[in-house]
Amino acid sequence: MTELFAVRKFSASLLILGYFVLAGQQQTFAQDAASAADEALLDEISRAAFQFFIRQADPESGLVRDKTGVEYCSVACVGFGLAAMPVAAERGWIDRNDAEARTLRALRSLARSSAHHQGVFCHYIDLHTGQPTRRGYEQVASTIDTALLMAGVITAGQYFSGQCATLADDLFTRINWRRFLNPDTGQVYMAWQPERFDRMNGPGQFKKATWNWYTDETMLICLLGLSAPNQRYRLPADCMTKWKRPKGRYGDGEQFIYTWPGTFFTYTFAHCFYDFRLMGKDAQGVDWFANTRRAAEANRDWCRDNAAHFKSYGPDRWGITACGGPGNKYVVPGHQPRGARGDAPAAGTLAPYGAAMALPFLKEDALAALRHMRSLELDGRPIWRDPEQGGYGLADAFNIDESWISDRTFGIAHGPMLIMIENARTGLIWKSFMSNGHIQAGIRRAGFRYDLDLRDN
Repeated sequence: MTELFAVRKFSASLLILGYFVLAGQQQTFAQDAASAADEALLDEISRAAFQFFIRQADPESGLVRDKTGVEYCSVACVGFGLAAMPVAAERGWIDRNDAEARTLRALRSLARSSAHHQGVFCHYIDLHTGQPTRRGYEQVASTIDTALLMAGVITAGQYFSGQCATLADDLFTRINWRRFLNPDTGQVYMAWQPERFDRMNGPGQFKKATWNWYTDETMLICLLGLSAPNQRYRLPADCMTKWKRPKGRYGDGEQFIYTWPGTFFTYTFAHCFYDFRLMGKDAQGVDWFANTRRAAEANRDWCRDNAAHFKSYGPDRWGITACGGPGNKYVVPGHQPRGARGDAPAAGTLAPYGAAMALPFLKEDALAALRHMRSLELDGRPIWRDPEQGGYGLADAFNIDESWISDRTFGIAHGPMLIMIENARTGLIWKSFMSNGHIQAGIRRAGFRYDLDLRDN
């Protein structure tokens, strides 16, 4: 397979070359002879999605709005935006030097920021300065939002190298993951609540909730915590065994480990960065790539089975996942099997990024869904929003039953959509992120039967 970028000053060059050899054995769209029409469709969707991270970024700080229409930044959104920069540079959507400069601005803003508790960033920070803010629905240091941020930071650092890599390593090194470990349960706390929002390292307390159930969010936090460069800040290896792994199936489908809400993003966010195809089974014998594929199949089948009840669902309308809904409400549609009782159809609200995230797992079905939604109209109004007219491609969400199309765009929807499209096509994000020596060492500490001879950092 033709490599998309040269190996640049990676700390473990031999390991990385070994990774690329293994990655070359995996199927991508390029190897699998995707049609020119399919490639054009995916390029159109992902390029339009990328425009969010250009137009919604502050030109001075490099930080990105949580969503359109607000004046605060979500650090998770910044993480997805940083991971999008290598894609834009490789595909020539913007000049490589411009992509690197944008990345540097964001990394420098993060490095200067005081909006963190021992390295774990606030969920929301000031868009213009990177400092603590009262805006956003909570003022907490969030482990999952920091994990998504750092995954993007590491990806961009590996791709651009130089100053970007140095800043990325500094940001990753300062995170005290062990500080967020509940000593009684061995689980990671979701958040730290300060007494004063502008004194994140002053008095405060942990929120009671911990990551006690399998989701890709739990997985991402644990894997990054096990990869911490500073041993004193590192999570213990048994953190991977401290959360529930319940099994179930939908209909006559294959059994898989399911999440509490049963919404699709909870099976995919770690997969945006970790190439679980190459990681093999974990210490408990779970193939997580296969697990997410089965969850995608269940999601597809559930939507098809419920098409008579909700017009938004059907053969090519599936991939239910968290999104904004009618009335500016945040909805988390999910289905059985899940930890919560019953199904949560969210009155038929569907977000296109759900099907896009399924591309690496169910190529043909996901492509069919994206083709369908690209041309879908509701009462003469297209789901597609023309980038030439200020749109970002596929609408964030829609609901046919209520004749509703979202007028907002979320970075944490368009980011994973772009990233998983690129991973399905070339594996670029997987390659960049997985080439980091700390990440490789963390994979081994987690007990994955990784094929590479990883060194301990």
